[in-house]
Amino acid sequence: MRLSINKPSFPSALSALALALAAGGASAAGFQLSEQSVTALGRAYAGAGIVGDDLSAAFYNPAGMTLNSGTSVQAGVVAVNVRPSFDGTENGRPVHGNGSGWAGIPNAYLVASPTDRLRLGLAITAPYGLKTDYGSRWAGADHGYKSSIVTIDINPSLAYRVNDWLSVGAGVSAQYARAKFSARAMNVVDTQVDADGWDYGYNAGVMLTPGANTRIGLSYRSKIDHHETGDAHVGKLGYGVHADVTVPESVELTGLQRLDDRWSVTGSVRWSNWSRLQSIDIHPDSNGLPISLPQNWGDSWYFSLGTDYRHDDQWTFRGGVAYETTPIRRAEDRTPIIPDSDRLWTSLGASWRLNAHSTLDFAYAHLFSVGDRASRHKVGGSTLDGEYSLAGDLFGLQYQYRF
Repeated sequence: MRLSINKPSFPSALSALALALAAGGASAAGFQLSEQSVTALGRAYAGAGIVGDDLSAAFYNPAGMTLNSGTSVQAGVVAVNVRPSFDGTENGRPVHGNGSGWAGIPNAYLVASPTDRLRLGLAITAPYGLKTDYGSRWAGADHGYKSSIVTIDINPSLAYRVNDWLSVGAGVSAQYARAKFSARAMNVVDTQVDADGWDYGYNAGVMLTPGANTRIGLSYRSKIDHHETGDAHVGKLGYGVHADVTVPESVELTGLQRLDDRWSVTGSVRWSNWSRLQSIDIHPDSNGLPISLPQNWGDSWYFSLGTDYRHDDQWTFRGGVAYETTPIRRAEDRTPIIPDSDRLWTSLGASWRLNAHSTLDFAYAHLFSVGDRASRHKVGGSTLDGEYSLAGDLFGLQYQYRF
C-alpha cells in the first residue's frame, strides 16, 4: 500500500498508525478467496477449471476454456457470512469479541469461440477480500476492530486446443484493491487507513485429457506487487506513509474422473506462497523513521474432493469437502482483523438447466475452524491473550447463458 497526506507526523501517532496497518495489512488464507464460481463452490472447488460446466476456467485454468463451445456469458454472486469470535484476556482482564458481517463476492465471465481450437475469455472476479467488525467499543480495539478489503480482477485470456489430449491457455490480470482498517490507539484515539490502486499480474494453465473420461489440469497465477495510495488519520491528524504489499503466486493441480454417464469425481491441491510476506515496511513521506512490522507467514495449502451426479437432462447435483491450512505459524501473529486458522469446508450444490440456452446454479458451504487458534498479539503495552473461533456460511447463485 502507498498512503499519502501532506501533514506533519509525530512518532507516537505514527506508531499507532503502524499497529493498525499491521493488524490489517497482512494477508492470509482467509484473505485469498476461492469464490469465483458457484458450480465450483458446490463441490468445494475440487477440479476447478477443468469440469466444463461453467465459464470459470477463464480464472482457475484458462486451458479449460476449450471445453466450452460457441459464445456464453455468466454472472453470479456468493454471499458470505464468516463469524470470528475471541475469548481471552487483555493484560489480565477478560475480553470477548465477535467480528461477524455479510459480504458479497461477485463473478462475471465471457467465453467466445472464434475457431474450433481457439477460445477467448474474460473473467471479472474478486480473488482477495476481507470484512470484520468487532465495534469500536470492543476492549481489544487497539489491536484493530474493523477492516474491509475489496478487490476487482479483470482477466482477459485465451486458450488453444493443440490436439485431442492437450490444451494450453494464458491471461493477464489488472487488479484493483481497496483496503480500509480501523483501530483505537490505547482504546482512545481512532486510527483509520483508506487506500486503493491498480496493479498487474498474469495466469497460465495446461489441461491434459489422457482418456475420454479423465482430465488433469495444472495452473499458475502470478504474484502481484500492490502499491496503493490513499488517506491515513490518527485522530484528527493526517500522516503521509507508503508501504508495498505482495499477494503471492499460487499453483493448482486438478483432476477429474468420470465413473459412468451419471457420476464423476474431482480433486484439487493448491499451494500459495504466503511465505513471501515476512514483514511490512512502512515509510513516512516526511518527518519520521520507517517501521518494520514482522508477519512471519508460511505457505498455505488447499486440498479438496468433490463429486457430481447427473440426475437427468435438467438437474445435476454435487457435493464436496476441503481442508485449508493457514499461513499463520505463531500465536503472536494472529490478530483480530485476520484471526485465521486451518479450515474444514463442506459444500452442496445443484445446476438446473432451464432450456438449451439458460442454466441456474446454486450452492451452499459451511466453514469450520480447526487446529491452533491461540493468540498472543501485542500492541505497545497491551497483550491480547486467548483463542479465536471461526465459523462461516456461504450461499451462491449464478446464471449462465449460451448464445
